[in-house]
Formats: sequence, C-alpha cells, structure tokens
Amino acid sequence: MPPSWERILQQIRRDRRSGASVLLARGVEAGRRFLALTRTLPPARLGRALEQFTLRLTTGQPSMAAFLSLANALWLAGGEGGTRPRSWEDLHDALLRFADGIDRGLGLTVRHGAALVRSRSLVLTYSNSTAVRLALWRAMRAGRRFEVVCSESRPAREGVSLARRLAALGIPVHLVVDAALAEWMERADLVLLGADAVMSDVLANKVGTGPLLHGAQRAGVPAFVLADASKWLPEGLADFWRVREEPPGAIAHPGRPDLRVHNRYFGAAPLSLVTGLVWEGGVTRPAALRRRISRLPVSKGLVRLLKTAIP
Repeated sequence: MPPSWERILQQIRRDRRSGASVLLARGVEAGRRFLALTRTLPPARLGRALEQFTLRLTTGQPSMAAFLSLANALWLAGGEGGTRPRSWEDLHDALLRFADGIDRGLGLTVRHGAALVRSRSLVLTYSNSTAVRLALWRAMRAGRRFEVVCSESRPAREGVSLARRLAALGIPVHLVVDAALAEWMERADLVLLGADAVMSDVLANKVGTGPLLHGAQRAGVPAFVLADASKWLPEGLADFWRVREEPPGAIAHPGRPDLRVHNRYFGAAPLSLVTGLVWEGGVTRPAALRRRISRLPVSKGLVRLLKTAIP
C-alpha cells in the first residue's frame, strides 16, 4: 500500500470537480503527512524523498499553479540559492508558512472580492471557484441582495454543484447551459471568476474562460478574477504549467478512427481582458500584476528537477 501522502496525491490526480483552493488544501495535508514520515531520515535520503514528493505533487494536476508554488516554497527552504533544503526543520517551517499564507490569502481575497458585489446586481460566474463562492456568501451576509448566473460547466458539470451550494445559502441562482452565458452577459453587471494559474500575460481557468472574458469586454461588463498569490507563476515556473488532455469518454466515445474527441478542462486567456485581479493585497490591474509576478523568487534546484522529469 502506498504511503498516506501518496494516496492523497492520487485522489487529487483523479479529482475533476473541486476548485483549486480545495485541492491545494489537500496538497498541504499530503505535505504534512510526507514530513511526518520523513522526520528521522538523514539529509541525503530526505533530499531524495523530497524529489519524489515534488514530482508526484506537481504532475498530478499540472494545470494548477498552486502545487508548483508549494513545491517552490519547500525547495526555497534551504536558501535563495535553490539548493536542496538543509534540514527537515527547514521543510517543516516552510510548509507551515505556506499553509498559513494560503489560509490568510484566501480569506483576504474573499473579503476584497465580496466588496465588488453590489445590491440589485446580476453576477455571472463560470466553473466552481471556492474563492468566488465564499465571496458571494460574504456579500450576502453583509446584507447585499443580488442574483447569480452559473452555467453547467461541462463535461464535469461542476457549475451545477456551485449553483446548488449558492442556492442552499439563500442566493437566487440562474443555472444555464454553457452556450447561454453569452446571452446573459448583456444583462450582467459583474463577472467574477476564479483561476487555477496566473502568469505574466495569461491566466488559466476552465476552458471557455477566454471567450467569456472577450464577451464581457465587448459588453462593457467589468470582469474580475479572484486568485491569491499562491496561484501566481513567475517565468521560471510557468514553463512547467501544462494542460492535460482528459479521457474522451466524458464527452463521447469516438467509435470511428476519423472522429477525434478533444476534452481539455483548462485553457489560457489573455490577462489584458481582466478588469482587475483580486488577491490578498486588494485589486490589482494587469500591468502592476506583471511586475509583482516578475519579482517572485524561484528555486533553481526545483527548476533543474522539473526539467529532467517534465517534457
């Protein structure tokens, strides 16, 4: 039987419906269990174990930046040179700091996102972002009354799950098919989205986010993306962000050699289409965000490892 941390990462790999924040919390728990099992290892064996954990962590959901950020935090524990961490204590402290940071980051991001929601507004969202759901809930608890438009988000239909959870909170929700979002855009007052990765020029989210943002721009509807700093990828890490091709059976079984089914859950959209990015520091415009991302430290040791393992 694989160790408990590896079983958690296997569950993450199979998950097709949970938002990035939920999956990252599981990744942090896997990190805690990994450290619990490696506490007594000598430095050389700990380093090899860290390499194994890193590769499992970063390849399970390669479209989610937060796992690369978590790995980067662990590899930087040994110092800015990006060398292998000096001790188990370094790794342990780095994981605690990262976990505290994402909890604080999500809470502040939700607070800033909720402030964008006004009473008597129609808010359009897509897929199933934990940050967006919590921001809408916070806005409702603040006494604002509004309605939300969700789409199915095929093929996993995670948008249906979001719609049900919002409705259970007492928020009026319109659930529509994905193709109908363009029609609702003309009536929307605000677009709120999550993101799985934010890079210097693009953001990654559910496939279809790009056309949705283009539609918001044409309609003059402000569009904000909620993504704390754990989802930001500087240039050195962005090279390892991938879109994984999913099994075709979720859409249709081809049945013919000349029919190819494309099933990708994630896609990239230009950051320039976003009115602002909401994070723990507030609301930032795309140009200022690029500068912030470019200043993030990257472990050279992690980059070397990933280059040998990720084509």
